[in-house]
Amino acid sequence: MTRAPRHTLRRVWVLAVLAVTALAAGCGSKAPGQQPVADLGAYDAGAESALVRIDPTATTVGLADSDLLGLSADEVGPTVARMRADGVTDVRILIPWAAVQPTQGTYDWALVDRLVESAVAQRMSVLATLNSPPEWAVPPGEPAIHGRPASAEAFGTFAAAVAQHFRGKVSAYEIWNEPNAAVFYSPKPNPAQFVDLLKAAYPAIKRADPAALVVTGGLGPIVDFAPITMDAVKFVRAMYEAGAKDYFDAIGYHPYQYTMKFSEGGYHPDSPINQLAGIRTLMLANGDGDKKIWATEYGEPSSVVGELSQAEYLDDMLGKWRLLPYAGPVYVYTMRDRDSASSHGDDTLGLYRSDGTAKPALQVFTSYIANHGTPVRQVNPVSAGDSAPR
Repeated sequence: MTRAPRHTLRRVWVLAVLAVTALAAGCGSKAPGQQPVADLGAYDAGAESALVRIDPTATTVGLADSDLLGLSADEVGPTVARMRADGVTDVRILIPWAAVQPTQGTYDWALVDRLVESAVAQRMSVLATLNSPPEWAVPPGEPAIHGRPASAEAFGTFAAAVAQHFRGKVSAYEIWNEPNAAVFYSPKPNPAQFVDLLKAAYPAIKRADPAALVVTGGLGPIVDFAPITMDAVKFVRAMYEAGAKDYFDAIGYHPYQYTMKFSEGGYHPDSPINQLAGIRTLMLANGDGDKKIWATEYGEPSSVVGELSQAEYLDDMLGKWRLLPYAGPVYVYTMRDRDSASSHGDDTLGLYRSDGTAKPALQVFTSYIANHGTPVRQVNPVSAGDSAPR
């Protein structure tokens, strides 16, 4: 059985933001924060005291928010402060290669600095996803942002620069995002090429910051739909065959399923919970039983099932996830709807409505954060009207 990807519109929006960001970063004279490659040593953070480490257990509940990239400099700080007020202590952000290294000879940290520094100021751990190559780093004729890097070594150099720059501030790095889908790894998924990225980035990050954890790019919960997607279990099998074993500390996965509760997928062979079991079987067969699977994104759109059911889906997933013996942290996607009136699922994944008022899912989310040490946490979601900063 083949099936198309379950969620794509969110991808298009994020890619558009990255494209605009990369274009702005690459135009005109050198912007503040932009430095030549030769000056990388100046970015050695060094201050380990600032680092908040991620607790790599299944009861760690964080927030994934790719939309932080699209906020103005004045909006980032208050938005992150709102997250912290809701109890968030672990956040996943994007660090796009195209924005940081718009030309081969320079690094511009201005955009990502404000994201990381805002999280550090709120005493949050940071999981940083490295993806989206600039135009100069992809093969001729292939797309920037969602294309494949032409050189794994160049990507490794970028990863080392980021790890050096943010040593003492970023706790873990995720290598790429959904590499088993062409929308993020064009022209088509290629596990062996992806492993080349791991082989370049993993030792580079560890040399720059030995304490940092490295997670594989969160795999989409998809099956073969050639040539645009590859089944997540098949992708992991090919990763091991290509020699990935020694080049990651955890496997990333995105257990989305908009029309099925996470715990109820057992009867469906392609459900996220069954794909997770398949991935775990491969990890055990390859001697990686001590490593965990991190859910680096999970969400449920209220436009698909309604706001109360969105909360119920989230409660179901977070409760079941922490019972899985091989599970690591889970990051809920995302902070705020893009458009709560939209019928498109990817516009309504937020814990807050687009007008800034809280949805019932927020109570579920904060309850699990507050009960970090509890294996199961059931709540009865109710409507809420709390406001976020505009």
